[in-house]
Amino acid sequence: MNRNRLTLVLFVLFLIEGTWLKWIIPPEWQENVIVAPHLLLTAVLLIGIYVNRHTALLYGAGFGLLHDIVYYGPMIGPYCLCMGLLGYAAGLISFRSYSSILTSMFLVTVGNFAFEWLIYGIYRVFQVIHTDVNRIFLYQMLPSILINLLFALVIYVPMRRLLEKVKAGVRTEDYNGDV
Repeated sequence: MNRNRLTLVLFVLFLIEGTWLKWIIPPEWQENVIVAPHLLLTAVLLIGIYVNRHTALLYGAGFGLLHDIVYYGPMIGPYCLCMGLLGYAAGLISFRSYSSILTSMFLVTVGNFAFEWLIYGIYRVFQVIHTDVNRIFLYQMLPSILINLLFALVIYVPMRRLLEKVKAGVRTEDYNGDV
């Protein structure tokens, strides 16, 4: 039941990311800077931190592919690859340490930064974009990372409670041999 609730929460975040947030961000900000809120990526990173890396990999790849298909970009697959990879990496890194709010926010910030760089790098290698690195960094990456960090702080407590319930459900399934 908790996995279904988690999937529903991620799907709602996916819908909010593509619809409402374009109206919430002030138009004055959109003239000079490009703010790209990645709510789904933030949730996938938290799944990697608090549930396990394999679950984050599956959710990241699945919803990343959905993002690539619905919000058709110049190519299909970069969001799938990057979200899955970073969800797995967040779970791999947090596996060795205690996950406090500071550790979680640090991993979410680094994950968002790596996501922005990976997407920029993929698009740059395949010559989809030709924008200067300094401009992308100052006017797109930094504002996006700050907005995503603010979102991560807002959803930290409810998401952690939900993910702890999901993790408890995963443990009981492992002991019953139903996996």
